[in-house]
Amino acid sequence: MIEFFSSHRLVCIGGVMREDVRKRYFNMKPIILQSGIIYGPVSSRRLGRSLGLNASPTSYKLCSFNCVYCEYGCTSVHSIGIRDRLSDFPAPGDFERALETALRDNDSIDNITFSGNGEPTLHPRFDELVDIARHLRDRYFPHARLGILSNASTIDVEKVFRALAKLNYRIMKLDTGKLENFRKLNRPCGGVDYKVILDGLCSLENVTLQTMFIDGRMQNIGDDEIRAWIERIGEIKPTKVQIYSLHRPPAEPSLLEVPQERLRKIATRAEEATGVPIEVIVAASPYVRKPRRYWG
Repeated sequence: MIEFFSSHRLVCIGGVMREDVRKRYFNMKPIILQSGIIYGPVSSRRLGRSLGLNASPTSYKLCSFNCVYCEYGCTSVHSIGIRDRLSDFPAPGDFERALETALRDNDSIDNITFSGNGEPTLHPRFDELVDIARHLRDRYFPHARLGILSNASTIDVEKVFRALAKLNYRIMKLDTGKLENFRKLNRPCGGVDYKVILDGLCSLENVTLQTMFIDGRMQNIGDDEIRAWIERIGEIKPTKVQIYSLHRPPAEPSLLEVPQERLRKIATRAEEATGVPIEVIVAASPYVRKPRRYWG
């Protein structure tokens, strides 16, 4: 769950995407999986100079969701059970050595963030990784914050919930206020319960929600959908909500970006209804990639 922003919009004529835009957009590949435990630091609009922690396997994407918009493409191993894949996760000792090296070699870090190739809390020893990261953060960058980008699918696991509480910030996914759209957009694996996620988010203190808004064949910007999403925000009462749209190529190529002006209208409506601050995340400049050869 790496963060992504957008400031350009796809152009359509008569409901059909313009040909030059279609070639550029649909021939982009999802980004490559992180090849190691540490990535960055990267410059983030949300988190400043942020060091990424990948607690997931590096050779394939393992996640409890298979989100239609994921920048890493479709989920290879779609599961919340990982007993037969324990050796694919980074060992705590390797995690500690990699993080210490990264912290020792950098002179400026604002935030250290668990994210990476899939859902970080699926790591079987996630709580240990949090303790290691806290210890090293305190040693090398005591003023840096430690946090996570998570889909909240394991929030009902006691040791995960306790570990989340030790972090300085928890940015948790909530893309929809309706169960049926949750199943369509986030495509959870078996064993993931939408109501359990909602209950867990209500119990988690000082939580930030993040929402990806999309349009196209599948969307979550209709009036009924926005109304339900606002209701969930009112129930959870997060510290704030961050909303954004597509910036990198999604797993489902028929999806469209939601224009910035539409996001701002959604934010205003939600703030007025709930009193919760809503932040619209946009990029300073459009994301640009060289397209693959176009096959028509």
